[in-house]
Amino acid sequence: MEQSNQPNETFNIAQIIKQKNLAAYFQPIMSVTGKKILGLEGLIRGIIPGAEKTIPPQQLFSAAHTAGLTIPLDRACRDAVLSAFLDYYQVNPDLLLFLNLDTAIIDEVGGSNYLCDQVDKSGISPKNIVIEINESKALNTSGLTKFVTTYKNKGFLIALDDVGAGFSNMDRIAGLKPDIVKIDRSIIKDMDHIYHKQEVFKSLVNLTNKIGALIVAEGVETRSEAIQVLKLGGQVIQGFYFAKPGNDFVLKAELIAKTAEVVDAYKALLLKELDDYNQKCLAYTQTVNGMIKALAVVDHPDEFDGQLTKCLTGAEAVDCAYVLDESGIQCSDTVGAKNIGACEKLVFHSAKMGVDHSIKNFYYNLIKRKQDTYISEPYVSMATGSLCITYSRVFRLAAKKYILCVDFLETQQPLATQLP
Repeated sequence: MEQSNQPNETFNIAQIIKQKNLAAYFQPIMSVTGKKILGLEGLIRGIIPGAEKTIPPQQLFSAAHTAGLTIPLDRACRDAVLSAFLDYYQVNPDLLLFLNLDTAIIDEVGGSNYLCDQVDKSGISPKNIVIEINESKALNTSGLTKFVTTYKNKGFLIALDDVGAGFSNMDRIAGLKPDIVKIDRSIIKDMDHIYHKQEVFKSLVNLTNKIGALIVAEGVETRSEAIQVLKLGGQVIQGFYFAKPGNDFVLKAELIAKTAEVVDAYKALLLKELDDYNQKCLAYTQTVNGMIKALAVVDHPDEFDGQLTKCLTGAEAVDCAYVLDESGIQCSDTVGAKNIGACEKLVFHSAKMGVDHSIKNFYYNLIKRKQDTYISEPYVSMATGSLCITYSRVFRLAAKKYILCVDFLETQQPLATQLP
């Protein structure tokens, strides 16, 4: 059936609702690590009577809003989706149905029993129904909280949709304690090579883990994005990479095979990254060994700066280096292989001699845990604004203990170019 792309195409929204000229479409939500279809999101298309054309949901709900028929349309859509889902539910009683609810309706009708009645009549257990709501569109916070609590107590699952887009309120998310958090496509898009999106996703994974919720990555369109989701702690994926919404959902074997492909590719990436990491660590160690050898022969710590400058000449992989004393106080300047001064902005300043680093991991893990070497996770350097890792190593000069800290530049290479 052809989809109408004409925003002004005439149709009678009241007639469509009354005659239930609505078609249910489904998009699978895949548990990649579980290699199974976790659930289906129910979507809707309007049908223009007498024409082989469908009406996109945006046009459908826009027309209903204009006509003051949002609530009747919302209820009619749920009826269509529940009815169409029943066949899949009877084959697989563990399958979840993700059912969209216009959050603005909660402000109008609150916790009416209409949805419960619909589900009771459908023959589908409430435990199989995931009510998707967009918390940012709800004006009445107390009404939203009451709705979520009421329906969770009735056995329904609650999912917060489009998290990370627009004005999602992290405090509200934690307060609602949803069962599922769906991360918006705006975060997922290009996440395989945009570092700040990776950090946002990791933060959301951390938050959902703490409130006991499951992450669903929405809008995944490429294998690289799917693998990045796994890499950052996500396990459940929805998007065009697996399947577009349809009303002839018969691709189960193909979908399961695709999850296996993603898992295999992710395993291959982990092995490659481990090998690359070991190679980098070897190169880092050789660089640091050479620097310590140079520092250990000076007569006085005042000569550290000069030795660091000599060591870093031409060292393109090094962002900067500096030395701490045993108490964590910087006893050299921050010396860079490039012109650090050119990198300095209001928020990026290289640390000067005398700065206290005693609460930094690269100091604490060496001294307090009595380690000889420490390599940090990648982070943005406050010295230069570059993405780097810090390699710190203990050395001695005239029986005194010092710590050499070397910031190595990290590159964020798209996963698509890393995969074998």
